[in-house]
Amino acid sequence: MRTELRPEAGYLVAVGSGQGWVPPAAPECRMPVPDSVAFVDALRAALSAHADPARAAPMQAYMKSAMPFLGIPAPLRRRLTAEVVAAHPAADAAALARTMSELWRGARFREERYAAVELPRLGRVHPKLVNLTLLPVVEDMIVSGAWWDLVDDLSGNVLARLLERHPREMKPLLRRWAKSGDLWLRRAAMLCQRSLKPEVFDARLLYDTILPSIGNGRFADEFFIRKGIGWALRVRSVAAPDEVLAFCREYATQLAPLTRREALKAIERHPSTRSSSHG
Repeated sequence: MRTELRPEAGYLVAVGSGQGWVPPAAPECRMPVPDSVAFVDALRAALSAHADPARAAPMQAYMKSAMPFLGIPAPLRRRLTAEVVAAHPAADAAALARTMSELWRGARFREERYAAVELPRLGRVHPKLVNLTLLPVVEDMIVSGAWWDLVDDLSGNVLARLLERHPREMKPLLRRWAKSGDLWLRRAAMLCQRSLKPEVFDARLLYDTILPSIGNGRFADEFFIRKGIGWALRVRSVAAPDEVLAFCREYATQLAPLTRREALKAIERHPSTRSSSHG
């Protein structure tokens, strides 16, 4: 059960004591304000002009997507989105959140959702605007996107930046996500540190987000959870191979074979990274 939420005048308000910080609920869909309208209209026009029906069907089939594709290659799509961002940058974090939400919720093609996911890291202004104002939109994208291409981009980029800038608020939230009834929130929580530098990486947080999903944990039998845990551990093994080996040994009976194979790939490929205590 979620703690009561009170979004107030641009501030994020925690309700109750001892509950930790809780983000406000994503706003109900309202008539978009002009800044988001101009951006969304310009982007849709740019994307439509480069649609390639011959590519669209195979792309949709590969991604197993109910939403159709325009058939635009990723590099071209990113360039087109960056050009529209340069022409219509968001004025502040609230405007960026509105534009992301409008583009996401009104998407007719999957490329529009990819663009919504990428907005916070494009241009000179948007990366500076990433703060907790975006979090309700990001959470909505993870839950409603519910597929690896969208969730993994969000977890490795905007969610990672939020964790870097707001660790006090984000760490308790990620621990709650790790016990969530939503598979994709769990995957996002365990994978959001994979792009962080070692000096800001929180190993305790990593294992706190993994442990609820192993053994008899909820979703422990799901492929995307098993693969996600292995991926998170493999990334960690580059900086801390002995730590990952120790974890895999301690929880050997609770980790799926797929998870162990994925977790140990880098160590087995480069055994010299292990300390002398392991031969």
